[in-house]
Amino acid sequence: MGLDNVSPLDLFAAPPAPGLLRVLRQAVAARLGVLLAGIVFYAAILPDRSVWLMFVLAAEPAALLGLITWPPMQRMLGRWFLPLALGWFALAPMAGRALILLFVGSETIFSLGQLVLENLGIITIWLVIPVVLAAWQYGRWGLRLIMALLILEHGLMGVLVATDLPAAAGYVLTAGGRLVMMGILGYVVVRLVEAQQREHRALQAANRQLAQRAATVEQLAESRERNRLARELHDTLAHSLTGLSVQLQALGTLLAHDPAAAQAQLRAAQATVRGGIQESRRAIQALRATPLEDLGLSEALRQLVRKQAERTGITCTCDIADVAALDPVTEQTLYRVAEAALANIEQHAAATAMQVRLCTRTANRGLRLEISDNGVGFDPAAAFPDRFGLAGMAERAKLIGAELTIESGAGQGTRVTLET
Repeated sequence: MGLDNVSPLDLFAAPPAPGLLRVLRQAVAARLGVLLAGIVFYAAILPDRSVWLMFVLAAEPAALLGLITWPPMQRMLGRWFLPLALGWFALAPMAGRALILLFVGSETIFSLGQLVLENLGIITIWLVIPVVLAAWQYGRWGLRLIMALLILEHGLMGVLVATDLPAAAGYVLTAGGRLVMMGILGYVVVRLVEAQQREHRALQAANRQLAQRAATVEQLAESRERNRLARELHDTLAHSLTGLSVQLQALGTLLAHDPAAAQAQLRAAQATVRGGIQESRRAIQALRATPLEDLGLSEALRQLVRKQAERTGITCTCDIADVAALDPVTEQTLYRVAEAALANIEQHAAATAMQVRLCTRTANRGLRLEISDNGVGFDPAAAFPDRFGLAGMAERAKLIGAELTIESGAGQGTRVTLET
């Protein structure tokens, strides 16, 4: 909602814009300083009868400065504090000039001060400040109200100076030009404030969309992690329990007819249970560990391959280059693909040797991860849709826009290549 769509009373309830009170205090202090300097000037060149009036004029900005710098006054006036301060600042310069004309006369102070008050435009400068601040704080409504106040005070001032037709015409031209200039300046400020507010609202909307997108990404990440957990459980508990179920059925059949075979089957079932427990512990440890955060990608891959070789006894050739830190998603993808490929070698390949290689691609400065074995191999086209491990690797590669290639054949081993 723009500032032009609410009533002035609602606008007055809004807190001051950041920095506005500081600017107002500085402007009032500057005006007080100018008037104090004027006291010294006029005391030196004018009769004593004029100095008292200058002290009276200087007391006004001093009082205003005290009002806007005294916190209890702001709390006491509430929503009317800033409008009253701006109105006071807008009326004071012309009121001071009216006092000079009424009590001293144009033959003395006004005639000597004409250069300062008119040619240098000092009154205009003081009047511009409340116009700018009102437009800054209250927008179009603020500009309308402050300009109405300035038009009223200029009209009252015209009654004092328009002693004849030429004086009235001159004053109308001078005051009219001043008011038009201040109105244009205030309108420019209003447009700038409105543009800033539109940008602020657009930024808030973008932040909301970003928060929603972050929540969506988090939900997707949780969903992918659940899928990965399902794949881990499938490759550990499901396989072990399925094998154990078949072995127990065979054991029940053999107990009555062939006790020796039943004993062998029992030992095989026990081995399956131990293997399942070991695989479950490994999967849980993989889910809980954070090797990438602790070690970095290269060292985490080396330790993963080393533990695989120690656990399985498979001969392993490891050629992993030290690579610079990547974004977390890419590092996680490379690590998890390597983990899934090594798990497939351990569980399905019946391999005696494997090779893991990580290097930098010079063409596009990407990375190439290659894992191969000399195992039994398989038909990738037939196995791909139904194997959780392979499907998981494909999902992870797609997530970062990488290219996953799986080469295998019966009796030819398997090579998994991931290129980022």
